[in-house]
This record gives sequence, C-alpha cells and structure tokens, in this order.
Amino acid sequence: MMRLDAMLGRLPPIYDVRQGSLLERFMSVFALALAAFDEDMDRVQRAHWVDTAFDIADLSALGALFDVPRAEWEGIELYRERLKAMIAARFKGANTIDVIEQVLLRILIGVETELGDRYIALPKREALGTPWMARGEDRSPARGRFVEFPIRRARSPALRGRNALQQPLGRFELVNRGLDATPLQGRIQGVAGMKTAVPVLVNLTTGGILLYADLLECGQRLELGVDDEGVLTAHVGDRDVIDKMWTGEGFEPGARFAPVRPDPEPQPLRLLRGKNDLWFFPLGLYDVRGLDSAVFASPSADLRQGRYAGPDAAGTAFDASLFEQTPAVSLDLWWQERAPATFRVDIAAGAVVRNRSRPGRDAETQRAQLFALLEDTVDVLRAAGVDGQVAALPLREEQRLASRATVIRPNKETQRMESALSGVSALFDTTAIDGARME
Repeated sequence: MMRLDAMLGRLPPIYDVRQGSLLERFMSVFALALAAFDEDMDRVQRAHWVDTAFDIADLSALGALFDVPRAEWEGIELYRERLKAMIAARFKGANTIDVIEQVLLRILIGVETELGDRYIALPKREALGTPWMARGEDRSPARGRFVEFPIRRARSPALRGRNALQQPLGRFELVNRGLDATPLQGRIQGVAGMKTAVPVLVNLTTGGILLYADLLECGQRLELGVDDEGVLTAHVGDRDVIDKMWTGEGFEPGARFAPVRPDPEPQPLRLLRGKNDLWFFPLGLYDVRGLDSAVFASPSADLRQGRYAGPDAAGTAFDASLFEQTPAVSLDLWWQERAPATFRVDIAAGAVVRNRSRPGRDAETQRAQLFALLEDTVDVLRAAGVDGQVAALPLREEQRLASRATVIRPNKETQRMESALSGVSALFDTTAIDGARME
C-alpha cells in the first residue's frame, strides 16, 4: 500500500515498522481509510472530465452543462463520443457545413464502435476532419450526401380543397415558395356531363398561356410533365399529343386570341416566385369539336360564374357574369421548388452494412432511434432560421415507365352511377342500350 509505506517512512528509525509489527498493523488502519479517500478524490476528479468519467450518471451531468442530454438507449461510449463532438462543434461555430458533417460522422463511428452497426462507408479515425459526404449530383449509396436547397414537390391546397374540380372561368392562386421560377406540371381530366373543348391555363401574373387544341372526353387525362432537359411533355393515355399543345407569352384577357404568338416549340407554363394568379377556361376554335361547350373568344378577366345574392353573400352583376356552369375539368397541378434556407443530409438506411446481433435487440427500433438522434443533433447545430433535416434513404430501384394505364373512378365524376357504368359496360335493367357497349 503506497499510503502505508509513506506513513511508515516518516517515523523515526527507532520504531519497529517491519511487516507484521504492532505499529505497522496499527498504521494500516489509517492507511486504508486514506486510500479509500484517495480513490474517492480520484473518482471526483475523473468525473469532471468527459474523457475519463466512467459512470454514466457523471457523464450525463457533464452533458447537462452543455445542453446535450443523453438518449435513453445510448451507451456510455456512444454518448461520450457524441458529447465530445458537440462540445467541439460549439467552439467552432456549430452551424457550418464542415462542422455538422464531422459531428454526424463521429456519431456514426460511435454507433459502429458500441453497437456494431455500419450503414455507410465511414473513413478511418485518422481521416477525421476531412470531408466525407458527397455533394452536388453525386448519388453514391456508399456515402452520405449533403443537399443544399433540396427540391420538394408542391401542390395547391385550394385545388385539393375543391376535390380538384374546376368550373370554366375559375381562378385560383398558386404560391411558389422556392428560390426561383419553376415549370408547372399536372393533370387535366375530363369529367362526366361535359365536353371539355380546348382546355386553357393562363398565368395572369406572367401572361403565359398553355392550351390543348383538342377535346377531352370524360375520363381522359392530359398529362403535362417536364423531362430532364426541361422540355414540355404531353400525353393523353399512351398518345403523345405534344403536337396539339400551344403555348405563348403576352396573353391579355379580353383580347382576341390571334395576337398571342405561339412558341416554335411548346414550353411549360412557368410559376414565378411568390403568388401566381392562374385562370382556367375552355376555348372555342373553328377547327376543333366542342364549340357548344366553350367560350368563343378570350374572356375578360373580371368575368365570373353568375350567382344570385344571398343573405350572407353578394351576387354577381349581369353584365360581368355567365349562367353558372358545372365543373368542366378535374385539375391536379404540382411543381418542383428548391426549398430556401434548407439543407438535408441523406444517409443510406435500407440495410446495415455490418451488424453484430445482440440478444433482445430490435434492429428496426435501433435504426429509428439513431436517425431520430441524428435529426435532433442537426436541429441543434443548424443556424437560426435554417431548416436542417436528416433523411434515412431506403433501398429502392427505379426504372422508366414503359406504358400508361387509365383507371376510371366513377366516384370522382359528377354524374349518377348509372351513367358512369354505361361508360364501362352494359348492365341489363341499369344502363341505356344506346349509351353502353355489350360485353
């Protein structure tokens, strides 16, 4: 015992301090108490340092000083690694890309060390401090990926609230919350009881116009898209109908349609940043069927569906309205926008590259807990006003669509079921003979 030897060494030489002597046994009682005190002091000292604390309660207390609480499922070594990474990040500014990247890396290394789970190819510890996540267009599944201003799909809540049905001369607002202008995509579907002749979409904010120079029957869908090159695509079922699409700029409501100079190649209708005022109406053209169901000119922008005044609503003026018409189409519009002040970290999570199974351990639960922890970590480190996300990418396989199929959904139509059934097959005592086909 070091304490006992030190105490005996300080006694005068005349005392018998040999092992087993009365004085040696007497002093050993005090030496034992002092040794226990030394151990307690060493424990207290170690508990004040993240690297040396060996009790999870002591380490959690240190984490509380830095506002880094421990998750219930975290072991001491994983928590120690995460706590050290978070403390270092605070001193480096915390909200830069490089700092966030290194904190996530150290957490993933801690998960591999303690739990044995590896999701992506991690660099060695001696490579810490160097970039490890892919950026830009690199989509390597073996690495994490940092995506700044991620692209998201947006839709109009107003259109979805109307069950996508749109009357002629209907106006609605689309709000592009992205960083820049974006092409509009969507689906225009003919509904029962109406012949939608030359459906027209106009962006009154930009003066852009897009029309389909043909008739949309009940259930037919005009699919408007944009390919990888930004070129407008248009299909009705399996038919490519881009030759029947007309687009142009400089549209003025109320003027004749002729002054609008068509684009040499049809272009997507574009949405500016912020609010865009969209307008729909069916237009009558001499060489297209369905003049009885369309307006025979470019209407004025203040023209409305006629409505009688009620106790709680004002009616429309006779000289600025038409007799109210039933919905002419079903509209489903969407667009891709680059989310401002947003970043996303993609990490492959469809499979564990390496796993050490432990009794009673649920791998699915562990993965969900890990990605929740990563999300909370990014939420702490991100800059104020910036939305940071962590995405667990599943395993998936993509292939191009080779064919299209249209499924008629009678419940979305505005006609009675008996009429809707006549468009599918003939039923005895149900459908009219002249309005159905025999099986």
